[in-house]
Amino acid sequence: MKTMQDKVTVVIPTRNRPDLVTRAVHSALAQTYRDLEVIVVVDGPDPATVAVLGAISDPRLTVVALEKNIGAANARNLGVQRAAGSWIAFLDDDDHWMDEKVAVQMAARPKDVRYPVMSCRCEVVTARGTFVWPRRLATPKDAIGDYLFVRKGLFKGETFAPTTTLLAPRELLLKHPIPVSLFDDWEWLIGCGRIKGCALITVPEALAVHYTENNRITLSTCHNIDDALGWAQTMQPLLSPRAYASLLLQATGGEPAARTGAVRWKILGEAMRRGSPTPMALATFTMHSLFPVALRRRLRQALFSAHSAA
Repeated sequence: MKTMQDKVTVVIPTRNRPDLVTRAVHSALAQTYRDLEVIVVVDGPDPATVAVLGAISDPRLTVVALEKNIGAANARNLGVQRAAGSWIAFLDDDDHWMDEKVAVQMAARPKDVRYPVMSCRCEVVTARGTFVWPRRLATPKDAIGDYLFVRKGLFKGETFAPTTTLLAPRELLLKHPIPVSLFDDWEWLIGCGRIKGCALITVPEALAVHYTENNRITLSTCHNIDDALGWAQTMQPLLSPRAYASLLLQATGGEPAARTGAVRWKILGEAMRRGSPTPMALATFTMHSLFPVALRRRLRQALFSAHSAA
């Protein structure tokens, strides 16, 4: 483990969102952890973004303007390659951080983990309100795939580690770059789970603000169940049987395109044949099958309200 004053490089990929990326950059430059640089990779011709970032007079900011679009995953990897820091913190251009985010994560790094991937709780802004996720923290004792997908409750938000919360050793990211994938954040973390000495660790403080309504592609918003299932099946060799079944039943099974009977049976059959479903995964899948979205939301709100009152 290096000293606590290791340099951190913040990598922000962006394209055609000058106002949002400016907010993200300011939140990175405002960090209380001072040994820090910010690399913004402008992913393709975007003179408006280059202009607004050029007006920020901070020597710690570097803007890499690309002549053609290479995609967010490749843009992040390019930022990692150009980083001077021994630690990389990712920030999405439409999210932002609390001032102490990097300092808290750097201070919390365990000394006995070779490749700690540090995450944090965050304020998750949705159309239905703002929530603090995850409810359950990841620890070095958790297999990463099991943490991500094997939920102990019925509702999402129990586990959560979006890219914008992550801080990891540059050495790890050079060894295991961000994959080009519809679900690159999950795929990268799943791959981390197969690397000896790598662990996902969540600090309990809410240190980031994450917006879910800005055209992000997730299993629940890709709107193509074949793409979602195809990707899940490629992950099967990298996951435990119960994590694979939970990915299908609790994540993919909640996708709106999965509401037909034929697709339901396909998902359930795959989970039973190649996975090991937990009772909670089967219960969640049943709830997705029988309850409309509005009813599930009311039930979740009632349960959480009752828990808070207690």
